[in-house]
Amino acid sequence: MAGSILGTRVLRTEDPELLTGQARYVADLHLDHPLHACFVRSEFAHARVVGVDVADAAAMPGVAAVLTHDDLGLAPFHGMAKVHNDFGRPPLADGVVRFVGEPVAVVLAETAVQAKDAADAVVVDYDPLPAVVDPEDAMAEGAPVIFPEHGDNVALAVTDPRNPGVFGDAEVIVRGRYVNQRMAVAPMEPHGVAAVPGDDGRLTVYGSTQMPHVLQMGLARALKVDKALVRVVTPHVGGGFGGKAGLYAEQLVVAAAALRTGRPVTWMSTRSEDMLALA
Repeated sequence: MAGSILGTRVLRTEDPELLTGQARYVADLHLDHPLHACFVRSEFAHARVVGVDVADAAAMPGVAAVLTHDDLGLAPFHGMAKVHNDFGRPPLADGVVRFVGEPVAVVLAETAVQAKDAADAVVVDYDPLPAVVDPEDAMAEGAPVIFPEHGDNVALAVTDPRNPGVFGDAEVIVRGRYVNQRMAVAPMEPHGVAAVPGDDGRLTVYGSTQMPHVLQMGLARALKVDKALVRVVTPHVGGGFGGKAGLYAEQLVVAAAALRTGRPVTWMSTRSEDMLALA
């Protein structure tokens, strides 16, 4: 019979690679002539996208493609968690942006520098709309509605059906208003993903993620392929703290771009992008 885990020394198997600098993260992968992705992101918290002019960017050195929603046609997804059917959004904005940093287009180029230069050349014509930046203001009567088809900004109301009278029977009730600051996790390694298409229709995705199985299911659903055709590999992950859980638009776009171009596509977030648009 095996001994108890309590009081037993457990050796960590991952330490030697980390301590000797041999760990391999997404940015350390050696891919075969990959394209580098750079996202064009919204400057507005809420706006209509009137037009996206990619002509100058597409003609710049090293650029293989500049893609928008119309090119990829990816269906709306729900990111970290689905709270209501009405709140899905396309991985690349389709006619409207709902937060600063939302991806509008993606540039694919031979080098990361070329991709960034071309992304700066994409011209997006916005028609700004009223925005909500405070949760209480968002629930007020007459507040701008971010998803008009839903009717208001209340995503979810939670009660406990198991104890409907719990407050009525309580001897003491404590009420309070609690205000917390915006939180942004800051792991050592920012977000990153690489997608490698296979000749047989298979796709291998290397992701810095806390939920590889969720990523696999989300990719299969978005790309409309059998889950068995999507292999997700998680290299060493340089921290996550919850920020690398769930599904991100950038992961879906990189995978779709790899299938569209037939070439590996890689993307590493900058620290600014992590703070601006990711968890």
